[in-house]
Amino acid sequence: MGSDFYVSSDREQVGPWPFTRERLEESVTRNWPGASVGEIFEGHLEIQVEVEPGQFTELFFNLTHHVFSFADRGSLSAPLTVIYTVLRELAPTVPVVWWIDYDVTPAPLDLGADLSTFTSSFGNQQ
Repeated sequence: MGSDFYVSSDREQVGPWPFTRERLEESVTRNWPGASVGEIFEGHLEIQVEVEPGQFTELFFNLTHHVFSFADRGSLSAPLTVIYTVLRELAPTVPVVWWIDYDVTPAPLDLGADLSTFTSSFGNQQ
């Protein structure tokens, strides 16, 4: 506990994700009415979502580097659900990688899988 996870496009293959801040905000608020997306400090969005009733998550998006991040707190399925849903809409064919702050070795994530497989494969790679 106490670590942070990061998710980005596989920059070695394709560079950063092509979507804009506005498209990201629209996707989040359309999929989760009542979600909050706002700039907390220059170049960083804070995304707060009630993924399911009573299941809240907070994650961040770095606008400069196009990287999602979230803390290793409780279930990882909530922030991964947000990331999966948004990326399936905005960049479904872009390869995705993740890493943890103490080991910056990117590992692939498969957006082509269903949500359950996506989230469980993330946990099995830790």
